[in-house]
Amino acid sequence: MTTPGAEGEKVELKKSIGLFGGVSLIIGVIVGSGIFVSPKGVTQEVGSVGLSLIIWVICGILSIFGAQTYAELGCMIPKAGGDYEYIMAAFGSLYGFLFVWSQLIIIIPTANAVAALTFADYLLQPIFPDCEAPQISRILIAASAVLILTWLNCVSVKWVNRIQNIFSAGKIIALLTIISFGAYCLIRGRVENFVSPFENSNYEPGKIAVAFYSGLFCYAGWSYLNFVVEEVKEPTKTLPRSIWIGLIIVIVVYTFTNVAYFTLLTPSKMLASNAVAVTFSEELIGSYSWIISIFVALSTFGFVNGILFSTSRIIFGAARNNHMPSMLAFINIKYFTPMVAVMFMSFATLICCVFQDTFVLMNMGVLAEYLFIALSVGGLLRLRKTQPDLPRPIKVNLFYPITFLIVCIFIILMTLYQLPIESFLCLGIIGAGIPVFLIGCKWEKPKSIQGKLDAMTIFVQKLTNSVFDESKLE
Repeated sequence: MTTPGAEGEKVELKKSIGLFGGVSLIIGVIVGSGIFVSPKGVTQEVGSVGLSLIIWVICGILSIFGAQTYAELGCMIPKAGGDYEYIMAAFGSLYGFLFVWSQLIIIIPTANAVAALTFADYLLQPIFPDCEAPQISRILIAASAVLILTWLNCVSVKWVNRIQNIFSAGKIIALLTIISFGAYCLIRGRVENFVSPFENSNYEPGKIAVAFYSGLFCYAGWSYLNFVVEEVKEPTKTLPRSIWIGLIIVIVVYTFTNVAYFTLLTPSKMLASNAVAVTFSEELIGSYSWIISIFVALSTFGFVNGILFSTSRIIFGAARNNHMPSMLAFINIKYFTPMVAVMFMSFATLICCVFQDTFVLMNMGVLAEYLFIALSVGGLLRLRKTQPDLPRPIKVNLFYPITFLIVCIFIILMTLYQLPIESFLCLGIIGAGIPVFLIGCKWEKPKSIQGKLDAMTIFVQKLTNSVFDESKLE
């Protein structure tokens, strides 16, 4: 029996994301504040303009290899949750649960909180140009942004997509403005940094390795459309096209934005800056540089929206498979949104906004993220062998997943080397998920405990006017 939705429809996630929406989500998640604030990680290691630009381009191409792999996975297993579903299909329930556990404890809330606080910092910068803004004002503005986006994600996927489209377009316009300024400077003869572009290059293997590590991290986010693939129209066409278009736009814009920075800033001046885009604009337009601060704030606002929208589907997908409390798999019968999952992720983000030391968890998140990306890519290779007859609308050349798996292993080893304490803590937290899995997912609860859990589930269901996802009940 089917519970009618607002217009007699089956209560399930609706396909509302087209090609433009898919491209906007990918751009919105990849392009946060980093390219505006601190694109200097590559230059810091290799020392020269020419070599840093080459590494930016190569990192983009390597990201395309990974994205190609995820295009096959997303079309082969078109389920909300992305990596969670791929890892579970290839390696079993425990590994799928550990992915969700790491996302919930280490990655998503802290990334969202840091982005929300960055939004607050740059929104407040024109008001407090010569000093730090009060901590309470940062937290209140960050929390307000999260709550506004939570409300929108709960009541209208269409408006969430519109906001994502608008803010992604805004990011590109902001970066194109910086590129235009750079082109103007080049025309006016500011070519000093390009006369000998490889001067002072550092070809030490360790330095180049760290530069690649920094560059690849700036392209992170290309897999987030896979989390919401159930809401993508014609996913076998839209998913790979969105990935290609989105990443190519990012590669071109990232490269030329860095060229623009180098028209006014020497490598040493870039390394001394805490906010490269602001320093660039101060050199060029002086007192009007606050405009760039607003652009950075708006960019991070769009980033928070994209993360909240896409990652709530991870929790939603896990709850459908009884790897999270079943209430997180509810869909509101009026708005057709996973309202409880969105509110849950929002609550976790708000908690992290209050704490000062979220960057420790952010550093731990690098290892966790690439460990499970490596598992997903390895899962594709495993499924090719164990389930060769599984329908594959897209089947990529094995060169792509094998190359990107090597890249993932490289990043994992670099993280273990650079951040040994954070890496040890990260592995410990992931390992702690094993007893949680055994108790929460495998242990058959006594009737007294199960009764209380059922009562809580019914209370949340009534409170949010939601039912279970009916696409999985047939």
